[in-house]
Amino acid sequence: MKNIKYLILSLLLLSCQDQNTDNSLIGALTSDDVKSELIVKLADSYLSGNFDIARDYLAPDGKHYFNNLEFDVDGIIDGYNSHSLIFTDIKHNDRRVYTGYFNDGSVETFQDFNWSATSIITGKEYNYPGHCRWLWVEDKVVSTTCYVDPTAILEESAIYAESQN
Repeated sequence: MKNIKYLILSLLLLSCQDQNTDNSLIGALTSDDVKSELIVKLADSYLSGNFDIARDYLAPDGKHYFNNLEFDVDGIIDGYNSHSLIFTDIKHNDRRVYTGYFNDGSVETFQDFNWSATSIITGKEYNYPGHCRWLWVEDKVVSTTCYVDPTAILEESAIYAESQN
């Protein structure tokens, strides 16, 4: 009986030990690096209505997401370029761009902003918060994900498409 008590006590103590299964993602953030500066350059090209320069920096087989919609490189560039057909004065207000270098070797650039624009067709003004993530492998962006309320884009795209008929 005495041995069983020691066995149970030993098992309890061993089971409570730290198993060192910490898989924490640790990294450093900076906005003063080449990758952050490049994303600012790409964002500015979007704002000017010509996102074609992104082809130089996006991996040819990359996957790009606008909310939950998946696009290839051509699709995402054409999609972003189409915004200038339906909006004027597109802005990324209060823009913050910073890159994270993580202990697992991954590198991501984050872009936070308030997207605003005025419809060319209706004159309606829109303003929504937005967030984009740019995943790097070496010097190429292999994936992007941008989250923004699509209401304005969907509404104005439908009006634009109807006006083309």
